[in-house]
Amino acid sequence: MLIVILGMVALGVEITFVLYKHRQMQSAADSAALGGATALMRGYPVDFSIESKAIAANAGFVNGVADVAVTVNRPPTLGPHAGNNDPVEVIGSQPQYLGLVALFREGLFQVGARAVALIGNANLYCILALDPTAARAVYLRNNVIVGNPECGVAVNSNSDSALYLRNNAAIRGPVSVHGNWSLANNAELTGSPLSNHAATVTDPYADVALETIPSCTGQSGEAGNNATIDLSPGHFCQGWEFQNNVTVNLSPGAYYIDKQMDLGNNVIVNGTGGVTLIVNGNYTVEFTNNAQINITAPSTGTYAGLAIMGLRDAKSSVTHVFSNNTVMNIKGVVYFPNQIVEFDNNGATTPGGCTQVIGRIVELYNNVWLDHNCEGTGVKPIASTMSQMVE
Repeated sequence: MLIVILGMVALGVEITFVLYKHRQMQSAADSAALGGATALMRGYPVDFSIESKAIAANAGFVNGVADVAVTVNRPPTLGPHAGNNDPVEVIGSQPQYLGLVALFREGLFQVGARAVALIGNANLYCILALDPTAARAVYLRNNVIVGNPECGVAVNSNSDSALYLRNNAAIRGPVSVHGNWSLANNAELTGSPLSNHAATVTDPYADVALETIPSCTGQSGEAGNNATIDLSPGHFCQGWEFQNNVTVNLSPGAYYIDKQMDLGNNVIVNGTGGVTLIVNGNYTVEFTNNAQINITAPSTGTYAGLAIMGLRDAKSSVTHVFSNNTVMNIKGVVYFPNQIVEFDNNGATTPGGCTQVIGRIVELYNNVWLDHNCEGTGVKPIASTMSQMVE
């Protein structure tokens, strides 16, 4: 009887071990799916499956080691979300050998777990105003229509007029306002969802810090009319001033620009290999009069996703102006977290691109178009809700 009792206890211990192993694996799969969905939402790492597998490995389930298999799928292959490209599915398995169970059942005991997480509404917003209290933190007037239904507006101000629309202005995408909106003279909000008194939206670039700024370059930031100039990354201590049909070709990298950035009168700037323009000072940036800015932000590194950016402690009253038929062929973010960004007079971005605008205050006047197709570019989505487990 003692032998039988000890055998039953041992068998119970093995079964308990399997149950424990399954629970441990399920917890790892849950965390891995949620981490993968969050990476997908934030755009980093670009290959979200790396994040899922790293989380599973940290929990003790390393893909390919000790017969562990961790598979990451998008879209899911099973369940009610199969074929839906928004969720991330993680399937984990590891066979277990149980000595006493083998007396009753041949072969290894397969232990597996599966989890599915749905990304948050990360791709809803391409405009974000960060000022916590300002009235008119986002201001649209005079027939401005933010017409892309996938390009929403988020406002973190608690003011009753945090979002301010006048004179036939309209937003066709979703809206999230921490305070409230004010509409007049045929202004309208027609997107979905529309949320006032909502939670604030996190600045996805809040943790970005400047790298060490190099010494002043010997390159010139000026050129004669109709000239073509090739520039390399560096610190332009005298700033940039290009006018009258100048073409500026930029090699990939970061450009630290002091004192001035004045581009106008048919100037073309080409920097599509991974370029960040950094406004290193408290001056006003002006892109005007048919300027064409062709910039693709880097997809990796410190400045991933950032196309044009200002200093975090820059003077808050400065306004940066993109106006008078300026065409912004930007894949990246126009980022001035403590300053005002103004698009007016037909300033626009190219349809099919990926442009975000983040500023302390954002003002849009007279026919402005922004587009938002950022997956895989390194641009971090602006999200108001987090990923969540659904299976």
